[in-house]
Amino acid sequence: MENVIINAKWEDALPHLPSGSVDLVCMDPPYGVTPATWDVRPDWNLLMSELGRVCGDTGQCWCFVRMPWAMDVYLASISNGWVWGQEIIWEKQNAGGCTVGTFRKVHENIWNFKRKNARTFNLEAIRVPKTTHGDKSVKRRKDSTTQFLGANNSSYSDDGMRLPRSVVRCRNIHRSEESLGHPTQKPLDVVIPFVLYSSNPGDLVVDPFCGTGTSLVAAKMYARRWIGVENDPQWLKVAQERLNSTAVLDHKPTVGTQGESDLFAE
Repeated sequence: MENVIINAKWEDALPHLPSGSVDLVCMDPPYGVTPATWDVRPDWNLLMSELGRVCGDTGQCWCFVRMPWAMDVYLASISNGWVWGQEIIWEKQNAGGCTVGTFRKVHENIWNFKRKNARTFNLEAIRVPKTTHGDKSVKRRKDSTTQFLGANNSSYSDDGMRLPRSVVRCRNIHRSEESLGHPTQKPLDVVIPFVLYSSNPGDLVVDPFCGTGTSLVAAKMYARRWIGVENDPQWLKVAQERLNSTAVLDHKPTVGTQGESDLFAE
């Protein structure tokens, strides 16, 4: 079973996936903070246990989190054999909703967990052009005792590329051509680096709360297999139409560029 969206609740669908069959989970789970019928907070312990089973010892997970419920995600993950990886902050260009007496919230947190034997970390796939003017080229003297550059007279030439930073600056997609109407739809340009970094072509990417299918589209764009789970028939239909459209492969990501979104700028 692959390249399909399952119309079911995650707790009914995930048990049908074989143990150790999933390489990467990308998810934006509900946190039960809105009156929307689909916004039902999951049983975190059960969810992270089941995801741990399908990911085996080598899979990874990227999860959009929201404080203070993010701590429930963390505790459930650690208690079910997940290892903390890293945190990414997605900075939007404007705040969502109304704020009274608080700082305007213009960011979202994204947490990365990995299984104990995870080995897929594709750094070269997510490197981006530097935005500064410095030159980090290094040459080693013949009499140097430093060994990390190899033999005598070896050198390192700055290729102008850098690893991305942990703060992602990318506009949200409301009122944009990418928007499909879902209130929590995430930009492809935010999700694509997670798929590139934590999986390889042919790997299986799963999203148990796929909504409009953003993580599945990212997987399809880069030759990964994918499975989505969506309980709402409305968004299931939207996601299926999106994935069946040839326009999926026409998206021009800003990953690896210095586009207007300033994605991963140095």
